[in-house]
Amino acid sequence: MLLMIKLLHLVDNSLQSQTAAKCDLLIHIGIGKLQYAIIDKVRDELKALAEYELAGISNLADLMFAIERLPETKLEFKYPYSKIKVSFDSYKFTFIPEELYENENEQEYAKFINPSASDLILTNRIRTSKIRNIFAVDANFNNALNHIFHKPRIYSQASSFIEGIKKTNPDRNGICLFVDFHGDHIQIACLKKSELVLYNILECINADEFNYYLLNTIDSLDLDPTNTKVMISGDVTSGDDEYFQRIIKYFNSPVFADSRLIVNHPELLHNVSPHTYFSLISLDECE
Repeated sequence: MLLMIKLLHLVDNSLQSQTAAKCDLLIHIGIGKLQYAIIDKVRDELKALAEYELAGISNLADLMFAIERLPETKLEFKYPYSKIKVSFDSYKFTFIPEELYENENEQEYAKFINPSASDLILTNRIRTSKIRNIFAVDANFNNALNHIFHKPRIYSQASSFIEGIKKTNPDRNGICLFVDFHGDHIQIACLKKSELVLYNILECINADEFNYYLLNTIDSLDLDPTNTKVMISGDVTSGDDEYFQRIIKYFNSPVFADSRLIVNHPELLHNVSPHTYFSLISLDECE
């Protein structure tokens, strides 16, 4: 049985169809979860932030059926936005340095990610890192997104997360490790002197598994925890949170990501931690 559980729904009362033309709609779709934000690009301010848990999802058809039943699909999602950007969790991706990328070789690059017969190959330009993100999306999923939304720009989660950490990097001359927690997976990235040296998305179901990935990252990048800053985002809190405890076991004074460095947050969102929806709001940095 499919269930749509509203976890968060904050919308500025001034948001109307006639004012949407100056706004961008940002959407992140994960298995079992949908988040969206609306940004007034003139005032550089969030106008809406919402999250739904989509329970009982077992396949792509269930996911798209659930999205089509959301009340926003018939109202807010149909407003005439300036841009609509949609990201999704993809494990099929590869990066190509921009100076080596050639459009005619896209299918050759795709061989690195082993796409299925039903996959469509898309490309994002990660502007701040001068790389191209080649990723696979199910063709039916892509078609459904284009049916529900008006001319959406499609991104893999890697593109938005990398743009976001480059924008908010707390140590541009040193080393910083970034970890983003989302349900059953994590994103992990590292910048050294503002240059991307690592990005990965990994299935992660408990703190012990996360501890393994964290130690493996420290070892593979030869990180000195005493000289490495750590910035965390997503579904994580300080204090007794078991994932947070694993981080402070190795690193001193981790900091939380701050999406207010990307876009202004109005009083409407004063109870929302600015690190929780960092990856979603980082879509604003994607071209």
